Amino acid sequence: MALTSTSVKLVDPRDLLEMLRQHPLATPFNLALYSEQHGRNGLLDAIHTVCSPLEGESLCTPECQRSWEESISQALLANQPVVHSCSQGFLCFIIPLPENDNLPDCLIGGGVFERNITNRAIEKAKQPATDDLTIKPAQRPQLISMSEAESMTEEISRALPRLLDQKVHTLGLSRTTQRLEAVQKLARELADCEESEQAVAVVSEALVVLFNLPKVLIVLQKPGHSMTIHSTLGLDPETFQLNQKQLADYFTKFSGHPEILSGGELSAILPGLETRTANLFPLGENGSQLGAIAILDVDLHSRDQALIELLVNRLTSRLESLKTAEGHRLERQFSSRLVSMISSLALVDNRQELYQQILEMSSELLTTTSGSLMLLNETDGTLKIMAAKGMTSSLAKTMSVAFGEGISGRVAKSGFPMLVNDIERDHRVATKNRPRFKTKSFLSLPLEVDDLLIGVLNLADKSNGANFTEADLNLIVAFTNHAVLMIDRAAALEKAGMFEQLAITDPLTGLYNRRFLKDRLQEEFSRSQRQKQSFCIIMADLDSFKVYNDICGHLAGDNALRKAADLMQRSARDMDIVTRYGGEEFCLILPGTGKKESVFVGERIRRAIEAESFPGENHLPRGRLTVSIGVATFPADGMTADELIHAADLALYQAKALGRNRLVLYEPALESQGLLSN
Repeated sequence: MALTSTSVKLVDPRDLLEMLRQHPLATPFNLALYSEQHGRNGLLDAIHTVCSPLEGESLCTPECQRSWEESISQALLANQPVVHSCSQGFLCFIIPLPENDNLPDCLIGGGVFERNITNRAIEKAKQPATDDLTIKPAQRPQLISMSEAESMTEEISRALPRLLDQKVHTLGLSRTTQRLEAVQKLARELADCEESEQAVAVVSEALVVLFNLPKVLIVLQKPGHSMTIHSTLGLDPETFQLNQKQLADYFTKFSGHPEILSGGELSAILPGLETRTANLFPLGENGSQLGAIAILDVDLHSRDQALIELLVNRLTSRLESLKTAEGHRLERQFSSRLVSMISSLALVDNRQELYQQILEMSSELLTTTSGSLMLLNETDGTLKIMAAKGMTSSLAKTMSVAFGEGISGRVAKSGFPMLVNDIERDHRVATKNRPRFKTKSFLSLPLEVDDLLIGVLNLADKSNGANFTEADLNLIVAFTNHAVLMIDRAAALEKAGMFEQLAITDPLTGLYNRRFLKDRLQEEFSRSQRQKQSFCIIMADLDSFKVYNDICGHLAGDNALRKAADLMQRSARDMDIVTRYGGEEFCLILPGTGKKESVFVGERIRRAIEAESFPGENHLPRGRLTVSIGVATFPADGMTADELIHAADLALYQAKALGRNRLVLYEPALESQGLLSN
């Protein structure tokens, strides 16, 4: 059987095995391929494939295994087919294959009984099918003589060169073409997946069905969590577990390209997993590791490996895209939550509650269960806990840290945040973890206003047990940049006896806030009723501001709100009251004013904002940042504050519906139009 290396170079052994199973002479036998490099476990798997006709039961004994080992050695040494009969009465053969890196060492067959031999297996086969362990009629092995088995083995051996040279190549080319077309379709399907679970499911099914892989293991990392076993196909997940440390160590040395691991190497990462070899495909790009896909106990042909790698790369790209999209969604969600939090802080009317609220909000943002807010005592230079979470308040009040000492003191002195994954291993700390903390990871950052230290914020024990990340640090810094202004203003106003003013002003724009608006409206209603005068309110909302915020960023958005507030303040009359109603919406009270005069004030505001230049506004749908305005009048449009604000809101929504950047006066007909804000 002299074959050139070129003739078998492109042969996939699994294609060869499928072709042989369809050969008339081989149909009585169960077939398998074996290479000495697979070791004893590989041999046992192959023997089990060809010699276990009973479902759930193997008849092989140690004597059978020794017989197989001797026959394989004899066949490979002589480079000739060998037929032998085992102690259970099975006829088995071994046919050496051409020496080539792309082919196993030999083809083995079994699963037929030798004629005229009575043994336990045959007697078992003759029993009625009374339970699941009995051979069913369709499963019962055929009976042939030793001479027939030898003749069939010789014929199969002689047929191998023709199969390798022609039919297997044809089958391999056809299968590769079909798989390539399928991978192209799957790539398009992956592009339409809206969730990572859906994308992983598409690839998982393809690996099992399209490539006929018996065992597939997928490990994934979800945001905020450690690597976990996502799915196991053809494996019992109860028999092994994931060693997080070993996996992390492996990824630090990972080349980023598909690799082949031995069973021992993989079992170090997945203790309890028994496997011969694993093809490992990474899920990650640009240094980011999202996980890996392991294909077990299959010698992949280079063609299949290339197609699988292509499919896995498409999955990686989609997972990265979904991860980025989720990041943007969370950023937008955080932006809205941040505005809500700052607005809530603006309503706090005492310093202690302000400190506790800032700590609670920080913990909410990073899902922590422990933390403290410490402020610098200018008199003695110590840091004192003003608010605590996960610690009794009485104990917290007794604790203080000297400037430069301890973790908080060192953070205060350096002016740089400290993010630690393991307090016992980080060389900056290297101290035993305190029993009251559940995890060894923590975050400590200085609180500064205009480069002047005012305190330190400490957070620990994420609720999911995960370590803090750079993303967590960036998130909490964005929040504390606003919160420290509240702390600073609270301290300054309290010193000046003006803390009450803090409760009625918006910290970002300096305008009166919604709390003040509510009280002032009641006063205006009472005054106007007594004096039988009218007054107007204006509801003004910046057009497409959420789009502007997403495109230009939150800092630019904050600057735009400040500028718009200043323009409204300057465009209004001295008697008018300008307030920030919430988000990008403002409300103005125009005392002693009718609708005609209110139009002049509203139009002056609209034109001022329209004429002003805002950085990045050219990217907006209308190419500029504008404002829509709705106007309502007391008593014609409402007799209470809620009625009047509702009327002005309807007029504002009408202005939005008519194309934005305009002023609309309330009319009763708007009530029946069911307008929604744009």
